[in-house]
Amino acid sequence: MRPNLRCLAVALALAVVAGCSRRPAASEDAASAASTMPELRGTYWKLVALGAMPITAADTAREPHIILQADTSRVNGSGGCNRMFGGYQLNGNSLTFSAIASTKMACPSGMETETAFLPALQRVARWRITGQQLELSDSAGALVARFDAKPAR
Repeated sequence: MRPNLRCLAVALALAVVAGCSRRPAASEDAASAASTMPELRGTYWKLVALGAMPITAADTAREPHIILQADTSRVNGSGGCNRMFGGYQLNGNSLTFSAIASTKMACPSGMETETAFLPALQRVARWRITGQQLELSDSAGALVARFDAKPAR
């Protein structure tokens, strides 16, 4: 009788170890990834590329970024020097910006990026989030801008 109890205890221990070390199913991995993927609206999106050109902000206080407001169809952010604002329309993976405007201060750095960034938003037709990155493309599928999700301040 004792050997049977010992076998039962070993089998139970192996079952517990196997259950604790099992790899999550693909659907669980997808659910976990989806829960960490940032939302398009309400996220601080830091500009990291305009087309194929990488963007590095000289001053983190004025880094180029956008935030699509979740409760309105308004976008705001910074072009790299000035504050920017305007409207957006979202329909599925289609995204367009309208009436983009900005304040008009002169800055010692960041003006080159701003001069290219704000007009580029007018060419946006589609959006896609992959991991922690937002890609905005034009109607032909060419990359207009790439952003990294940044934790809330």
